[in-house]
Amino acid sequence: MLTLLAAEAGEAPSNPILPEWSEMFWGAIFFTILFLLVKYVFLPPIKQVMDDREAAIRSELAAAEAAQSKAGSADADLADQLSGPRAEAASIIEAARAEADAERASIIGAAEAEVAEMKAAAAAELAAAKADALGQVTPKVADMAASAASKVLGTTVASAAAKPAVDAYLNSQN
Repeated sequence: MLTLLAAEAGEAPSNPILPEWSEMFWGAIFFTILFLLVKYVFLPPIKQVMDDREAAIRSELAAAEAAQSKAGSADADLADQLSGPRAEAASIIEAARAEADAERASIIGAAEAEVAEMKAAAAAELAAAKADALGQVTPKVADMAASAASKVLGTTVASAAAKPAVDAYLNSQN
C-alpha cells in the first residue's frame, strides 16, 4: 500500500528492506563508538581479571606440585627415620619371644620333674602300701588256706605249711 501511495505521489517506490543513507551514517558512527568503547574501556579490565585468574591458578598449581613433592620427600624421610626403630622393635620383640620360650621351657621342665618326683613318690607309696597289705593279708590267707585244706583233706594242716604256697601264689599274681 505504501508503494501505491508513493506511486501516486510521483516518487519512485522505495525498498522497505534497504536502509536510508542517513540511517547508515548514524548507525556506522554509533557502531564505531560502541566498538571503541568495548575494545578500549570494557574489554581491558575483563582481560586483566582473566589474566590475573590464570596467573593465580598457575601459581596455585605450582605451589601444589611443590607441596606434593615436599610431602613425598617427607614421607621418604619419615620411612627412613622409622626403619631403624622398626628394626630395633622387631629385634626386641624377637629377644622377648626367645626369652619367653626359654622361660616356658624351664617352667615346663620343672613341672615335668616335679610330676616325675610325685609319680615316683606315689609309686613308692603304692608299693609300700601293697607290701603292707600283703604282709597283713598273707597270714590270714595262710590260716584260711590251712583251714580249707584241713576240711578238704580231713586232717589238720598247719598254717606254717600253707604259708609258702600262699606266698608263691600271691607273688605270682604281682
